[in-house]
Amino acid sequence: MSLTAPAAAEKASTLGKAQIKVIELNEPDGQILSYRHLAGSIEVNMRGTRLAKDARIKLKIGSRPGFVELDINRGGISGLKPAHQLGKDFLTYVLWAVSIDGRASNLGEITFEGELPVAVNLTTPYQTFWLMVTAEPNYAVVDPSSQVVLYSVKPDSPNESKALTIRGDLFYFTHYSTYDSAQADADHGAPNQLLQARKAVEMASKSSLSVSKNDKHTRLKEEEYSEEALDQASTFLARAEAAYTTDPKGRDVIQFARTAAQSAENARALALGAVGGALVRQLENELASLRHEMATLRAPAPIQVEAPVPPTLVVSPPIPAPVVIPVASTPPLVKQPALWFAVTGWGVAIVLLFRRKTI
Repeated sequence: MSLTAPAAAEKASTLGKAQIKVIELNEPDGQILSYRHLAGSIEVNMRGTRLAKDARIKLKIGSRPGFVELDINRGGISGLKPAHQLGKDFLTYVLWAVSIDGRASNLGEITFEGELPVAVNLTTPYQTFWLMVTAEPNYAVVDPSSQVVLYSVKPDSPNESKALTIRGDLFYFTHYSTYDSAQADADHGAPNQLLQARKAVEMASKSSLSVSKNDKHTRLKEEEYSEEALDQASTFLARAEAAYTTDPKGRDVIQFARTAAQSAENARALALGAVGGALVRQLENELASLRHEMATLRAPAPIQVEAPVPPTLVVSPPIPAPVVIPVASTPPLVKQPALWFAVTGWGVAIVLLFRRKTI
């Protein structure tokens, strides 16, 4: 089934809503650091944005063989309010390492015990990066939201033997820039992990519906994997809900809920093109189809050209070769005996005449 131009444009517009966007962080004291290899740890501070002015984080960062280690001790996080205050789609906080080219890597969730954050030990393969904390709907997101609450700043006492300051703007790329920031009340009944799983499955379901489905002949692998991941997420969410009904404080609730959130996030990432490149290839296919159809509509009807009639070859009558009339050649004297005897007779007569005149 071919697409008309308006239909293809509408379809491309729907897909375009999930295209990658750049988020710039306009904080003059933000800093990118490059950590010297195996040079020991350095203390780094993170400061709150306008969304969390009182938030602060102190951590130690040091280079290890093959990775960089980040330690946040108990008490290293202060002034961070519950994430749901930033909107009903936000349920937790995630710490990110952002490379100098804008790629954000999920380092892990900042969790709380009651009102107190839990100490964390994290690693990243990046050697040069800046740090940020964002509000997120679940711990397993592959792209950050635009709700940045903390960012890394310049060290109070720069130590170039352990880290070099790198000049550059603080920015990152994301597919997930649209969230509902309407205020919501906290649900103190269910554990936060179960709330994250519910939100993750809800968002993954919406993402799958927003991306058009191809027929089975042009179906992308990402679409198949996205559906499988969403089915798996729904199954684990059902298990988490059943476990919560049986024992609200049981370990199975957390285990199944986190697995559901992870699978749902995989489904959403595949559906929106955050991983796998499904969105890019779908747009390329739609664009190629549209171009082909437009070229077909614009092309004039082919003109039927009759086969050229070969020119008639006029053959002139052959010019007869000139007839050479042979000239009869005079037969040699020896071949005419009568003439020979006549000449001889005349010669004898002339001789006899001259002799008579002389006598």
